[in-house]
Amino acid sequence: MPDKFGKVAILVLVCGVLLRATLALINWEANDAGHIAVIRVIADENRIPDKNEDGEAFQPKLYHVTVAALWKIVPTHSLPIRIRIAQLVSCTAGILTLLFALNFFMSKSGVSAKVRCLAFSMLALNPILIGINAQATNDSFVILFVSLSLYFGYRFFENAQVKDYCWMTVSTVLAGVSKGNGLIIFIAVLTVFAAGLLQKRNACAMAKGQMVLYGSIFLVAFLAVVPRVGPYWEHYRRYGSPFVTNATPYRFPFMFKKTPPFRPGVTSIADALLTFRLLDMLRTPVITNDPRIYPQHRTSLWSQLYGRTHFARFDAWPPSWQLPPDCRHWATRLVWNLGRLSFLCALLPTILLVVAIWRGILFVVRCLIRIRDSPFRLSNWLINFSIFGYLAFIIIYSLRYREFEFMKSIFIFPGLFSFLLLFAHECDRLYTWVNQSNAIRQSVDVVFLLLCLLYTADVIVLIGQLGIQTFTGALPPFWMST
Repeated sequence: MPDKFGKVAILVLVCGVLLRATLALINWEANDAGHIAVIRVIADENRIPDKNEDGEAFQPKLYHVTVAALWKIVPTHSLPIRIRIAQLVSCTAGILTLLFALNFFMSKSGVSAKVRCLAFSMLALNPILIGINAQATNDSFVILFVSLSLYFGYRFFENAQVKDYCWMTVSTVLAGVSKGNGLIIFIAVLTVFAAGLLQKRNACAMAKGQMVLYGSIFLVAFLAVVPRVGPYWEHYRRYGSPFVTNATPYRFPFMFKKTPPFRPGVTSIADALLTFRLLDMLRTPVITNDPRIYPQHRTSLWSQLYGRTHFARFDAWPPSWQLPPDCRHWATRLVWNLGRLSFLCALLPTILLVVAIWRGILFVVRCLIRIRDSPFRLSNWLINFSIFGYLAFIIIYSLRYREFEFMKSIFIFPGLFSFLLLFAHECDRLYTWVNQSNAIRQSVDVVFLLLCLLYTADVIVLIGQLGIQTFTGALPPFWMST
């Protein structure tokens, strides 16, 4: 690839690392505060808490056990120090994700050097991903291990190397014991093995016997570890389902009739899945937590995923990340305008991704109809199946629990490698199409550059706000009490 794009990618990597590390050191809250309570029980009481002991105790415990082990090594019971250790563990997972993403997009994506650099930049500078990498939650772990599974799985289904297969299997197992949505990559990989068996001849030239052997070992290794090490078997034995949570599901929504839950959320299937309220997001670029007074975009799943992907303040949570009540009007307008501009610039990559997904759906359907003669590469099957899996997951999860807090983009962030690779191929087509017009091509460049700059500014402003709150003593009650 041209040196200039390599240098830009390295610069973006350094910027992404610095933003994550700085935010992890200065932040003190997470979207889901219960993870710290779970880690405390493991570290101080030397036991795994029961599902009902805390709101996040139903989760798989790989992240919690890892942090608890570090707490035992560091001789302190100071909550501020412990929280920062937990956040730095997440930060480390985020940085590792970036390193593998750099290798993946800069060498294996099969698109132009410029688009590879662009795809990596959008991942490294995304404000929501930076934010979650700086919080004490298990999301960074599952994002890392699913990304590794996609990285090594893509390589394995291209070249059938044993080392890639081993790392894919290990990563998939670790994803399953990190968080429940890590199970989706297991289903995706297993489906690729099934598709490979149905094809007459697969792209990586594996014999059918090899395919059966690899698929069987993968299945046995996963089932031997994940149900027992994760909470799935114990939950099934005690509660009748391996996928229980501490949230109460609502009655399934009607197609058109609106039946709001306590904090809407999904009010009807049509309202949630057939709407995209961009104008309302531009008018009010944040969510309210009020059960009765809220912007219209809070009941639209695609609007929520869009806002929660491109603007760090959109969630209006955790509390310290919100603008303080005494914040000057011009400061509020500045921050909200950052979000508004991000939403406008993000339309271009979103449209490209949507087109790519629909193109992928049509191609997969055609291949499934004649799968024995299908020329589709197994590595591409993996990318498409993981995307369809995560989209299906967020739809089902939102319709089942229905309150807006379950409509989070981070639930599908583990599949980011797949989404960005699909986007990159469509973006490459766009640049080929506009190649004859310098004005259009430059306009596209400006939109992508501006989006990356807005991402960066969003995080820098957040870091500045949290820094001011820290040094002026405007700390949350739980922190002051420690």
